[in-house]
Amino acid sequence: MLELRRIIEFSSRVHTYLISLYTFLALLFVLSLYFPVQERFVGVITVMQMAMGWTLFLEGAWVIFGSILCTFYSKVLVVSPILKTLLRLLVYFLISIVLDIVNTLITGGFSYGSL
Repeated sequence: MLELRRIIEFSSRVHTYLISLYTFLALLFVLSLYFPVQERFVGVITVMQMAMGWTLFLEGAWVIFGSILCTFYSKVLVVSPILKTLLRLLVYFLISIVLDIVNTLITGGFSYGSL
């Protein structure tokens, strides 16, 4: 069980690095909306964000599943990686929502009321 806990902790650290990389890609995307860049560059960033998002989600699912699996074998619930993973997934979803709002405002504009 000690090996499984070490794997879970290492996976939790990897999940932290992935959220840092996703934040960097989000910053690149926002800067590409401000500065003139080629459309292919924006497409590459978008694809990388999608792949990183799925990787973040699946890595988070693995950490949570591994913690629950460790509970069945050792009868001790490892709460810290679960809470940290849920917090990182919340940050990921918040960044995604903010990016979508910024993209919609920059590309489509803002209108009040319906005409």
